[in-house]
Amino acid sequence: MAVCEIWDVRGRLDHPIDYAENPEKTANPKYTEADLQAMVDVMEYATNKDKTEQRYFVTGVNCDPTTARDEMMIAKAQWNDESEIVCYHGFQSFKHGEVTPEQAHEVGVKLAQKMWGDRFQVIVATHLNTDCLHNHFVVNSVSFTDGKHYHDNKANLRLLRQRSDELCREYALSVIEHPSGKKKPYALYQAEKNGMPTRDNVTRQAVDEAISKSFTLKDFDRIMAEMGYRVSFDPNRKYWTVIGKGWKRPKRLYKLGEEYTNERIMERITENSYAVKFSRFTEPQRTVKVFRVKGSLTGAKKIGGLRGLYLHYCYKLGILPKNKKQNYARLHYLLKDDLMKMEAITQETRLLCRNRIDTVEQLLSYKGSLETEKTDLLQKRKELYSISRKTGGEEKEAIRSQLSDLSKRLSVIRKEVKLCESIEARNAALKEKLSTIRADEEQQRKELMTNEYKRRSGRTNRPNELGRI
Repeated sequence: MAVCEIWDVRGRLDHPIDYAENPEKTANPKYTEADLQAMVDVMEYATNKDKTEQRYFVTGVNCDPTTARDEMMIAKAQWNDESEIVCYHGFQSFKHGEVTPEQAHEVGVKLAQKMWGDRFQVIVATHLNTDCLHNHFVVNSVSFTDGKHYHDNKANLRLLRQRSDELCREYALSVIEHPSGKKKPYALYQAEKNGMPTRDNVTRQAVDEAISKSFTLKDFDRIMAEMGYRVSFDPNRKYWTVIGKGWKRPKRLYKLGEEYTNERIMERITENSYAVKFSRFTEPQRTVKVFRVKGSLTGAKKIGGLRGLYLHYCYKLGILPKNKKQNYARLHYLLKDDLMKMEAITQETRLLCRNRIDTVEQLLSYKGSLETEKTDLLQKRKELYSISRKTGGEEKEAIRSQLSDLSKRLSVIRKEVKLCESIEARNAALKEKLSTIRADEEQQRKELMTNEYKRRSGRTNRPNELGRI
């Protein structure tokens, strides 16, 4: 069951650049150092000795693995290539326990030869560091024979998978004969893998809670509505659907999993009718903990501004306090939209609290200081590169160490600048959402009070069966 994918690699400014050993790498003015470093990063990852047993499972097609980067750059220079895409990075992953490292590498080399061998330079590296053996391909974006570009389109991707399947059958490996549906977005896949709340997870949680409290479909529909979902049981449609507040379109329930088909939901609700449920006559009295604190809180300053806004939003999302058990299905629909952004919001909150930033002016000032520091560090790094090319031995190693430290600090600065930009763009939206949530909660509170008043005051003057009031 070999799975194939490929994507383009462009110049990246956030990686350290070191060309001291070979100044000719920057000789072509049409490629920046960052563009070239992107290719270096991909090749170093693909041929990592910790993953390939000291490069034993690394093969070059139309190039030598040890000089592949330079050979690819010569091809680009020969055809005066000016494209932003410096190379393509692909992979071929096999089913766990189905192939040996030798077989996996042999299949990968044959696939590279069939797919690109007549026109492109390719590095094939087999990684052995995971349960599923997989091949990595680094393909030059420019053909060394005619200077034309490889095109990463749907037709070529289908061809790549088709040829991979042919080789798998030849080696008696399993093949996905009928792939179903669209590929799940990578961000969603990673969120579900890491146990983070997603729209599907929260909807499953809501459906499970509604089913556990229902004896009929009417109960199920009512409880789902309380949590902000509308379920359609249209008899003219084959599948039941659910739509939450703020969604643009409904979702078929069966797509949530095998436990959420029409038939299975009815079975689970019916099972509740046969279950014997016991409840206590009185709830056990909770133990109240008393804490004695010395001093007074009258002089304590309330946190406001951006810090207060983000801390309050984190509380609403369930990020704060830590280890708080949150029922995401009961969240306000506006909060559910940000469940996938919890990590980003957490990082932004930490930045604000760490630097005590309460106003937009303070945020912009901090961002400006970061950008000034970044400019200075970039200039200093450029000077160190220049010195490094003219030195050697211990002095060169010392400069390399300084360059490494500078690059780490630049990485931190770039991340914090991005966080500042995100806060600047997001804070108005958070204020508006919290305002809407407060208004909705107030409306719900009033409706509950009205309903409770009607319940308590209704039917009190109606005579009973004996004719008494």
